[in-house]
Amino acid sequence: MIQISGKTYEVLQDYRNGWNPEAFRDRYSDVLERYDYIIGDWGYNQLRLKGFYRENHPKANKDTSITGMVDYINEYCNFGCAYFVLHKQKEQKEPKDSKEKESKEPKESQPKEAKELKEPNELKEPKEPKEPKEPKEPKEHKEHKEHKEPRERKLSNENKTKEEVTAKSGS
Repeated sequence: MIQISGKTYEVLQDYRNGWNPEAFRDRYSDVLERYDYIIGDWGYNQLRLKGFYRENHPKANKDTSITGMVDYINEYCNFGCAYFVLHKQKEQKEPKDSKEKESKEPKESQPKEAKELKEPNELKEPKEPKEPKEPKEPKEHKEHKEHKEPRERKLSNENKTKEEVTAKSGS
């Protein structure tokens, strides 16, 4: 386990002794806080860090979900390189008793702020549903379609005489 920037991470996998806490602290960036997993891989004696979301995270896609970790390692990391996988631990919450004391004071100021935030939303009139628009085809496509009609082959005078000669001799 390592704690950095107020977040706690657990080492899930350490392949070929890739885990180096000092190097991780040096390379770590606050941008990585948003991710649930961090993969660190070594190439040319440099540590590269890449963040991944948990499988059901709303922002996760094929490339940023932890389910794509094996693909990332196979495609973007040097073959056989040392790497490690860290998992961000959930933040531990304080006991309820201490939170209740703290939450009583902010509750008094919260309604004012909440009212201020709600007022602009209440002032907005509900939008009328828009009528569905017919899909427009770009003009360029229509023009190109017209040009794709079969064209007559334009032949130079020399080619015309050659074709006439071959047509006469074939008859």
